[in-house]
Amino acid sequence: MPKIDSVDFGSIVIDGKKYHQVLIVGSEVLERDYKRLEELFGTSHKIGDWEAEKLFEENPEIIVIGTGWQGALEVGEDFVGLAREKGIIVIALLTPEAIKFYNEKAGLGQKINALIHTTC
Repeated sequence: MPKIDSVDFGSIVIDGKKYHQVLIVGSEVLERDYKRLEELFGTSHKIGDWEAEKLFEENPEIIVIGTGWQGALEVGEDFVGLAREKGIIVIALLTPEAIKFYNEKAGLGQKINALIHTTC
């Protein structure tokens, strides 16, 4: 599992590599497609369907969502409901708390995927 080294407004460092906003799926770290989110929603404060599909891959026990520094990223009821149907727990926290939660659970060997929003 990747280890999140640090997070600042607008960036995150995972295993020594700097990213902007990410999806963590198993051992894979993917940049969020900011341009696509902007084109579809006019913001990166929503979860795209393709992101949801990725987050459900590899049968995680938990999906943690870092909602940003002020909690601007929306975690829709459709996403939470679909996760519940699949037996997956969704934890949405402000990004600094989400990072701590992710590292703790990953360190314990739990199957955890994440979406980390690093701005608002």
